[in-house]
Amino acid sequence: MLTLPPGRYSEGLVIDRDVTLAAAAGAGTVWLAAGSPLVLRGSATLSGLVIVGADPAAPAVVVEAGAPTLRDCEIVGGRVEIAGDASPMLVGCRITGARLAGVHAAGSGRPTLDGCVIADVDGTGFVAGSGSTPALRGCRIVRTTGSGVRARGETTITVDGCEMRETGRGGVLVEDAATVRLLATAVRRPGTEGVRVLPAPAPAGAATGAIPAAAPTVVAQDCDVEDAGSDGLLVEGGAVTLTGCRVRSPARAGVVAAGTAVVTLTGCVLDQVGTSALVARGSARVTADGGRVWRPAANGVFVADAGQAALRGVTVEEAGYSAVHASGGGAVTLVDTVLRSTPEHGVHAVGQATVSVESGRVEAAAMSALHAEGDATLRAVGCALRGNGVGLSIAASSAATVTDCVVADSADVGVRVGSGATVTLTGCRVERTGAAGIVLAERAAAELTDCGIADAAGSGLVVWKGAAPRVGGLRVVRVGKNGVFVGDEAAGVFDGGEITAAEFPALHVGAGATPRFAGLHIHDTETDLNAADGAEPTFERCTLTRVRTGTIPAAGRVVERAGVATAGGTGGGPRPDGTPSDGEHDDAPPAPRAESLDDLLAELASLVGLDRVKRDVGAQVKLMQTVRRRQEAGLAAPPLSRNLIFAGNPGTGKTTVARLYGRLLAALGMLERGHLVEADRSAMVGEYIGHTAPKTTAVFRQALGGVLFIDEAYALVPPGVANDFGQEAVATLVKLMEDHRDRVVVIVAGYPGEMATFVDSNPGLASRFTRTITFDDYADDELTDIVAAQCGPHEYELTEPARAALAAYFAGVPRMRGFGNGRLARQVFQRMTENQAQRVADLADATTDDLRQLVPADVPTS
Repeated sequence: MLTLPPGRYSEGLVIDRDVTLAAAAGAGTVWLAAGSPLVLRGSATLSGLVIVGADPAAPAVVVEAGAPTLRDCEIVGGRVEIAGDASPMLVGCRITGARLAGVHAAGSGRPTLDGCVIADVDGTGFVAGSGSTPALRGCRIVRTTGSGVRARGETTITVDGCEMRETGRGGVLVEDAATVRLLATAVRRPGTEGVRVLPAPAPAGAATGAIPAAAPTVVAQDCDVEDAGSDGLLVEGGAVTLTGCRVRSPARAGVVAAGTAVVTLTGCVLDQVGTSALVARGSARVTADGGRVWRPAANGVFVADAGQAALRGVTVEEAGYSAVHASGGGAVTLVDTVLRSTPEHGVHAVGQATVSVESGRVEAAAMSALHAEGDATLRAVGCALRGNGVGLSIAASSAATVTDCVVADSADVGVRVGSGATVTLTGCRVERTGAAGIVLAERAAAELTDCGIADAAGSGLVVWKGAAPRVGGLRVVRVGKNGVFVGDEAAGVFDGGEITAAEFPALHVGAGATPRFAGLHIHDTETDLNAADGAEPTFERCTLTRVRTGTIPAAGRVVERAGVATAGGTGGGPRPDGTPSDGEHDDAPPAPRAESLDDLLAELASLVGLDRVKRDVGAQVKLMQTVRRRQEAGLAAPPLSRNLIFAGNPGTGKTTVARLYGRLLAALGMLERGHLVEADRSAMVGEYIGHTAPKTTAVFRQALGGVLFIDEAYALVPPGVANDFGQEAVATLVKLMEDHRDRVVVIVAGYPGEMATFVDSNPGLASRFTRTITFDDYADDELTDIVAAQCGPHEYELTEPARAALAAYFAGVPRMRGFGNGRLARQVFQRMTENQAQRVADLADATTDDLRQLVPADVPTS
């Protein structure tokens, strides 16, 4: 053993024998700063030395052979180069200030780093080249401009209990046929991907598209990737297996499998990712067993192209878009999965995608639990779809086979089958829906076997024009309208089953409809059948029990049981105003009770200020009354646009007047319900191709029969932004307004100047929005009146001195763009009540008047 006294030594060293060099005075006291690298061969041991490189881009230490040991050494300004079959061990060492790489291991050796630090490298922290089998244990790699670890060639590297932090080009980069084992390792704040796996190149001279002889492999266990600047893991080829790993808060996706990659996840957590959590595209395959996806900003699972994803026992919660989205020719299999809380769909299948869902749950999806469109194919077995907007939605030319599923507590219909779609339902239950149980749109093809519908707010089964389902063993119980509603010119075969406790006639058959009912049992219902003029239903072996009014022909009954009268029945049919339905939304929530036009006009007159608005809305009402009278007299209606532009600053009552306008039109019989649906850009514009039109359509359909109010409508088409999806939203809106011009009033609102620009952005808007109602800012005394109006419901009294002080306060508020108006008045009222509470709390014996009265001292001073 040689001990070196403290000092700086400039001699070049080549150590090729078994010798130990140590700093006599302890680590850091001996510096080796020759103009050439320190060369190691054999089994020497260096302890506590500082080795200074001459050029950061060149080696400071070269290990050419043997198995030397560097313990508690510091290598500054150059890398450690490991060549040949050398197998050095670095323990507790620190490598800093190198360029290109901190450590470069090539050859066929088995180098080991234990408890080392690689820092401040202008390049990659550790590079493992072809043939080497290095191991890093308990190491830290920090502040590199390149990757933390790069594995290439046919190397095999183990990274155990390490941390990579602030690596500029990513945490781990895997290329060629390299194999990387990551154990209990953390990658924090990489500049790009946490882990990136590149596809192996095809052999030289191979045909285009040839499969490489070997592919990269990554096996990771109990690892963390946090705050990646791009994707958490990007796998473009090879095979990656993740077990017990967590990917948290990447700027983009959590795990992306692309190309021919095969990715397997077991018990992993993808947490608050910036876009979609789990992505499969190209022809990649992803398998996930257990684990959780929580709060992705976009989709929980996104599959495109010919990608495949198979999930078992995975929970996806609070996705920003649909929990699972499959497009192109993608295929998704979900087994025992839980999809919960999404503003869109639980499962969204588009294009030619194929999705299979077994024994899973979908809860709290605002749109549909399961939705297919385009030419997508959906299969569901043994699933529970609870508390969603719609349980099952099949649109366009898509197809679905659904077996033994439960659809419960849907806000809208339980099952909706769109025009041209095909569905087979077997052994399914639809319970407690906000509208109809099952709706079959025009030309929908459906087969229902042994299904049940209970406690639907609308009709149990709705069949529209051109649809001819085969229905066997259907049981309909306690529905708010008809048990089965067969629309005009529809058909179908209904074999067996029962209808009980329907609020409307058990059956409604529209004009020209030709359904056949056989073996149906109707009981405990007021009326069995309502048939429109021209209806041609046929009945065989139907039975009635405890039905007050029976109109099914006697020839169609096997037994007519006690309690059945024979008289004409009523109920069902078209809407109350006699207009036909579009086939999919006739079972919207029922219209509110009728309101008096005089009462509504009095309510308009009672609003504070808004004199010009009141005149303009009153003129619109008179115009509508005249149009209505001409229609009743059999005269042609004049050209009329009910859609409006509300132009004004925030807080001027635009939403309040829009809601009242809808109620006025309902009272005039110009709208079915007159309800208000509010929307903005976020509710109508999607984030990817094919996403916007469905979002806009969904919002529009909620407003059928009422008013669609779009605040800050100009945000749909921001100026100077090319290829924005908002243009698609506007185009979709224009078409829907034309298709449903008699069923919806659209009001667009915002600042006056921007509204003019918005209308000019699309030729179809100008012809549909021909009238603008201007909302002026409130005067000071009107703002004071709004505060006074707030006092009554909350049991406060605005004293006269306080009223005067309040008017003076409003007079001093600058009237700039964005002035709050009524919103400001309500905020001032809240501040006054807070000030009063502070004041009264200091009174020892506060009276009731003290508790009620607002005085000048309660008026805000700023």
